[in-house]
Amino acid sequence: MREHLAKIVIVTLMLLVVGVPFLLRPNDASGKLTDSDGAGERLIIYTPHNEQIRLEMSHAFNAWRGEQGLSPVKFDWRASGGTSDLRKTILAQFEAKAKKSQEDSGIGADLFFGGGEYDHNKLASGLKIKRDGEEVKIAVAVPADIPQAVLDEAFPQALIGGEQLYHPDKLWIGTALSSFGIVYNRDLLVMLDLKEPTTWADLTDPAYQNWVALADPGHSGSIGATFNTLLKRTGWTEGWAVMRRVFANARYFASAASKVPVDVSSGEAAAGMCIDFYGRTQAGAIAAAGWSGDTEGQGMSRVGYADPVVDGKSMTATTADPVSLLRGAPHRETAEQFITWLLSKESQRLWQAKLDTEGGPIRYELRRQPIRADLYTAEEKATWSDPQIDPYPTAVPIMPGMPDFFSAVSPVSQAMAIDVHQDLIAAWRAILRTPDDHPDKPEMLRLFDEMPPELTLTWPDEELANDWQSAVGDVDHPRHSEAAGVLADFMDRFRGRDDDQKLKDKLAWTLFFRDNYRQIASMGR
Repeated sequence: MREHLAKIVIVTLMLLVVGVPFLLRPNDASGKLTDSDGAGERLIIYTPHNEQIRLEMSHAFNAWRGEQGLSPVKFDWRASGGTSDLRKTILAQFEAKAKKSQEDSGIGADLFFGGGEYDHNKLASGLKIKRDGEEVKIAVAVPADIPQAVLDEAFPQALIGGEQLYHPDKLWIGTALSSFGIVYNRDLLVMLDLKEPTTWADLTDPAYQNWVALADPGHSGSIGATFNTLLKRTGWTEGWAVMRRVFANARYFASAASKVPVDVSSGEAAAGMCIDFYGRTQAGAIAAAGWSGDTEGQGMSRVGYADPVVDGKSMTATTADPVSLLRGAPHRETAEQFITWLLSKESQRLWQAKLDTEGGPIRYELRRQPIRADLYTAEEKATWSDPQIDPYPTAVPIMPGMPDFFSAVSPVSQAMAIDVHQDLIAAWRAILRTPDDHPDKPEMLRLFDEMPPELTLTWPDEELANDWQSAVGDVDHPRHSEAAGVLADFMDRFRGRDDDQKLKDKLAWTLFFRDNYRQIASMGR
């Protein structure tokens, strides 16, 4: 009898182990189980977007489809990683499939939704592989069949602050706007006797030692775009000098950029760099939890967010957050319908609408910047979470001769700081405790800012070295073409390396920085 009872107990426990996950599996935004029997329409989407965006967008899209007499879509979100990680995953899958078969098929996914222009341009560029001894180009993103009238209505202008709102060949289309700035904890700033940061350089203050939260640009496209923005606004040499000091104040480099505002909110860090809506969302969540007062319409909170400004000029960038249609999309018609809907006013309002407003979110305020310029009106903003934002009149173009540094951000950051962080911190602390009048101080600072030869930008003469910003930023400057050419050649050399050379260079740079930091630390003893 006991043996029989034991068998019943064991079988019951096995059924519970197998069955409980199915009973507890999460619902999608339409209220139906995500792993249903496959009936009806489906969309398979790679995305770095958080759960809040995924839920609100899928629910609103299905509500709209219901109004059209269409069945709900079952969303299959592939969201395990940051933008850069997901882009690499997509490219790796296309490459593996292309090498196995010459068929022009996809990878069983429909869309790449979210992230920055850089990663979507990488998909738009496609892949080059060797097949039968010849180089073959493989398409990854394909043009979305979106009516031109829809694009013309959504984008009466094709640029914002000099940045594209959609790919000229429709290989990606912007769905929201992003900028990059600083999230901070007011309580900790008071404790550290620091003012609220308004510029990137504010985070270099020695009082921030071990109190800055950062993410690894090798995993996070948004933090890569943040660092890239700083370099494009400040300059290659000057930008890395600022970032190296911020890196030296960092307590970690997270793999996910979403960790930064959460840790700032909880008091694990005093400040950090992040994409705008991460900061605003966290500030709003803390304000909603009960801190009284009001700050510029976002609600007084121990958490604040600032877009960096210097001398009244924006030091951030406003860029599109796109969606790309993947080649071989198994549900292409539905995917293109989803893209078209994302550009509608109904969808665009969802990025900023408050809870409990008509057509607004059902659970989460998203606090993103809509990409449609015609929504930035007093009437529309009456129901917004952040009515103070208006990127179109305030977006400042990057200097016309400034190249894109994005491809350099991850390897240089890792060699300079992430892979040798403890050595960097030791060097920084040695510099800070060495008096300014100490004879070794100038050499310590020189070593700290020194770059390997391959990463050293040199100008042809002292005049241009001292006036490069005027020359690069003014197309009528007599030396504009020369200055822009120096920058372009520098980045062309950086990009024109094969994978083996990239690995060798990164190792050499890491050793270069490590040796300099250790020399500084020994001088400061």
